[in-house]
Amino acid sequence: MTDTTKRSEGLSTFAAIAFAVGTMIGAGVFVLSGLVIEVAGSSAVLSYLICGIVVTFSGLSYAALASIFPEDGGGYLFARRMLGDYPGFLAGWAMYVSTLIGTAFVLLGFGIYLNLLLGINLDPRLGAIAAVILLTALNLRGLSEAGKLEVGLVVTKVAILILLVIAGLIHIQHTSFMPFIPHVAGGVVEGITMVFFAYIGFQVVSQMGGEIKESSKAVPTAILASIGIVAAIYVGVIIALISVNLPSYGQKSVFDAAVILLGTYGGYLVAFAATISTLSSANASVVGASRITLEMASEKQIPGRFARLVNDQPINSILLGSAITTVLIAYGNLDFIVNLTNAAMLSTMFLVNISAFRLVKRESLVPPEKSYFKVPFGRLFPALGAISCVLLILTLPPATVLMGIAGLFLGSVFYVLEDTPEGRMAIKEIRSLLRRPVGDN
Repeated sequence: MTDTTKRSEGLSTFAAIAFAVGTMIGAGVFVLSGLVIEVAGSSAVLSYLICGIVVTFSGLSYAALASIFPEDGGGYLFARRMLGDYPGFLAGWAMYVSTLIGTAFVLLGFGIYLNLLLGINLDPRLGAIAAVILLTALNLRGLSEAGKLEVGLVVTKVAILILLVIAGLIHIQHTSFMPFIPHVAGGVVEGITMVFFAYIGFQVVSQMGGEIKESSKAVPTAILASIGIVAAIYVGVIIALISVNLPSYGQKSVFDAAVILLGTYGGYLVAFAATISTLSSANASVVGASRITLEMASEKQIPGRFARLVNDQPINSILLGSAITTVLIAYGNLDFIVNLTNAAMLSTMFLVNISAFRLVKRESLVPPEKSYFKVPFGRLFPALGAISCVLLILTLPPATVLMGIAGLFLGSVFYVLEDTPEGRMAIKEIRSLLRRPVGDN
């Protein structure tokens, strides 16, 4: 294990927090919150709170590993370094697949709120597919997001949501929460399973660790701070939605609540925030998915031709990802997409928690001179993180879990596929782009 030279240039800790918060504050709040209330009633507050605590267990594992491996790659890098090549491949492939599936959900949210913003009634899938085409074209041309732009977008949408939360708190009455658990514990548990999707964006900062200044310190801070900030915003939005006592809750309930609490213009303001939020979040996901394939190709875990570079972007990876996302938008429903995303992402997080558990158990793996973030209470939180991942997987529909597992192992074809001379040349170009020794394995 080698230490990495600290960067003097790159994203600040605040910008890293903004990227994580920006990724999480998207369809997970604007679309999912109403769906969770529909399932769990007023106890949706508990679903968001408990899920935030559960995700923090895994967040601590990510923080510890990110402080030791301050490079790009996130869960893929951690699992590969701590568990070996094939577990690392499974973690990376699960990250790639879950990012694509999650992008489909986010862009469906974009289509829903674009309709509300423009006052039209088109099929939301049309707006979502148009967004896929736009983001694909932009990324193929080499688009990259600047930290300052992301900070600006995040501050804008968070400010709008805080305005909604304040209006909800003014409007709330104790009777709004009666009965508090209308569906007994089952609704809370189902809500937790759904809400998990909304929190997984915290890992984006570990995926881009090499782009962050003093990343061994900044990334753990950004991971834990972003989970706390987002949990507070989610709970606030849920309270605002409950305060208006809508006759029914669904995918556009945040808009409906904003109209009641802030007036017609307030509804359009929230629709505007949701539109820029989902589009920005989807673009970050497209960039993140392409970064995962670059890392995997650079380590020769997938064929180089799969990540062939054009304008410094892995063109084949982006095109395949866009095609998968489009199919999911066209033929998948929101519940199925959320469950499939969770099945894939929970697999990665399970492997990351096992990696952190092994790290704590064998601290001798870390050079004595290396300073890193130590998980409190030793192996307790990595163990709780791993167990929570398994329990959440067991709450998902069996067919979805089987489909997720099948997708992971079908991806293993890429792991064993023999590369071509063109692919090996592409790997050299990728390693040069990532500033890795071209002859290093």
